[in-house]
This record gives sequence, structure tokens and C-alpha cells, in this order.
Amino acid sequence: TILAIVLIGAGAKAMQLQGGGAVVARAMGGDRVEHGSPDPLKRRLLNVVEEMAIASGVPVPEVYVMDGEEGLNAFAAGHTTADAAVAVTRGTLENLDRDELQGVIGHEFSHILNGDMRLNIRMIGVLAGIVFIGSIGSFIMRSIGQSRGRKDSASGGIFAIGLALFLIGYVGLFFARLIKAAVSRQREFLADASSVQFTRNPAGIAGALDQIRASSALIES
Repeated sequence: TILAIVLIGAGAKAMQLQGGGAVVARAMGGDRVEHGSPDPLKRRLLNVVEEMAIASGVPVPEVYVMDGEEGLNAFAAGHTTADAAVAVTRGTLENLDRDELQGVIGHEFSHILNGDMRLNIRMIGVLAGIVFIGSIGSFIMRSIGQSRGRKDSASGGIFAIGLALFLIGYVGLFFARLIKAAVSRQREFLADASSVQFTRNPAGIAGALDQIRASSALIES
């Protein structure tokens, strides 16, 4: 029964993401960059994406910019290389030089090439399914709590079932997040190494990571 609930929740989340990378990029506030854009930074981004597509042997993905985001961030999304999209923030365009931008885009192309996007979508689905279990348990407990006038063994048993589902959901979520974090770290290290392979320029991704760390330190302070 619990497995069925996880599968239902995961399936529902997967249905939301089945449109590919473009759907995710637009949901995050991205606007597609077209050839001939009057913005020189966006034209530079398109050129870098095309270079990394050639270097990695991956089809050129759709490119999006989140113009309202001043932080340094980028991501790749999609199920396969055929429906992939790469998105960067306005802050990334304005604060990174060409070599650093190339390092970041090379990093994202590693995620595309190695199937990390598909893995992330599956993990998001599993997390959604586990949260769904906890939500059902919480709903059951609230429902029983609101009908206090009917205290009997049946309602007590139902409340216990709800509590069990709640605990299973949120304990499961804790461990699932630990596993996701461990997998993500390994994939990020691989992506950094692949970026160097694609760009032939270790200074690019190193400079970008320094900028990202510096901007994160400023935000925290």
C-alpha cells in the first residue's frame, strides 16, 4: 500500500515535469533566448552554448535567461538530450567573463550528457511520493482530531494509521534527502571535471566557482 502511494505521488510529479526542460525553465521565470537578440550578453550566451554543444557532442538545447534573478546560478533540465534546456540568471551573464561563463555552461552540459537531468526528475518524483505519504497521514490525524465527539476504538485505530503514515513519510523524506545530497555531490564533481574536458580551460570553471562562493558569502553576511 505504501509503495502504491509513493508511486502515485511520484507519477503525479512526473506528469507535471513531462513537458521537458523548456517547461521547467519557463516555470522558473526564464525567457527563451532567440538568435538575433539585441542583448550582447545573450548573444554571447548563445555562442557559448553552441560551442559546448559541439565539444560535448550533444544537440544544441533551448536557452533561457531568468532576467529577474541577480544571483549567480544556472541549471539544465529535461528528460533527454532531445528536450533539454539550459537556463542562467541575469546575474550570471553580467558578472562572469566569457571563460567563466563557458566553464558554467560546460558544467551544465555534463549534466545533460550524463543523464543527471533524468535522474533528478526521478528523485524529485520519489521525494514527492514520500511527502504525499506524510500528507495523507497528516490529513487523517486532522480529520480524526476534528471529530473528537466520536472517540471509539475505530477512530483510535484510524488515528494510529494516520500517525504511522505521517512518521513514515517524514522519516523517509529525511533519508531520501540525505541520499539525494550524496548523489548530487558526486554528480557535481563529475560535472566540474567534464567542464574542464569540454573547455580545455580549468581557469574558467575555477573562476566561476570563486565568484559563486564570493557572492554566497556576501549574501550570508
